[in-house]
Amino acid sequence: SSTMTTQIFKKTKTQTQAVKYLSDHYRHIMLYGGSRSGKTFILVRSIIIRALKVKSRHIILRQKFNHAKTSIWLDTLPKVLKVCFPELIVTMSKTDYFVTFPNGSELWVGGLDDAERVEKILGKEYSTIYFNECSQISYAAVQIALTRLAEKNSLINKAYYDENPPTKRHWSYWLFIKGIDPVDNVPIDNSKYKSFLMNPRDNLENIDQDYIDEILSKLPDRERRRFEFGEFLDDSDGSAYYAFNREKHVKEIDKSFHVGQICIGMDFNVNPMTAVVGYYVNESFYAIDEVYLENSDTFKMSDELKRRSSIVTGK
Repeated sequence: SSTMTTQIFKKTKTQTQAVKYLSDHYRHIMLYGGSRSGKTFILVRSIIIRALKVKSRHIILRQKFNHAKTSIWLDTLPKVLKVCFPELIVTMSKTDYFVTFPNGSELWVGGLDDAERVEKILGKEYSTIYFNECSQISYAAVQIALTRLAEKNSLINKAYYDENPPTKRHWSYWLFIKGIDPVDNVPIDNSKYKSFLMNPRDNLENIDQDYIDEILSKLPDRERRRFEFGEFLDDSDGSAYYAFNREKHVKEIDKSFHVGQICIGMDFNVNPMTAVVGYYVNESFYAIDEVYLENSDTFKMSDELKRRSSIVTGK
């Protein structure tokens, strides 16, 4: 299969580098960048190669099943099979949306918006979980799905991600670019995570120059920076948020003095809903916790603040 793939499909320079990272020791790999840069194609190809190595199960997830069906099942997946594996005979279940390979391996395609389908999908264990367009998926959903990245075989279990970069508030920016766990706000193990930028200009062997010149280059500046140059975008009111530096702004505090009254600052108008918990000592404010809730409301936030405050104060 590998010889056949080399003859039929010629990787771009950027795709070759992406394949190196996908094949390396990293457990979580995110390909991000502009539109039509070849991210999804190379990730689907990589999963199929993994599936052909050993009998195993793999899944591609999007937030909405209809998007997964249109984009992956009806477009990218058959295209990759035709271009890269033209002689490979597979069985495609049009009822449950999974591919069976000759060695018994399976590749499923699903969405996270259908409770019944999610329950069926997450009742299985996988060797690869690929979060397609992860900018649309909450980190809570990612964490739940990752509990099923536990299939036992000779493959190293891996999680793939791709996206057109959203704003810097998104969990993918903090996790993969800043190297900070978006829930615990602590540094991650960088040996397990890798991100790689891929843009349309890196994929000119497979797309027309006119797509860049006539479509992407004429987008408004904000959309152009995202879809042509693959940039994570700043929010106009987020200068302090983005200026955060762990080494500069996080310090050990003296807990020997009386803490006093707990102060809480909340922001209701963003998702995730956020709050900072702290207190004043000697005219300085010490932040002791940050609350970060996806798809929350004021009632859930209040309950969480009460829970955390009781832990801090011991009451």
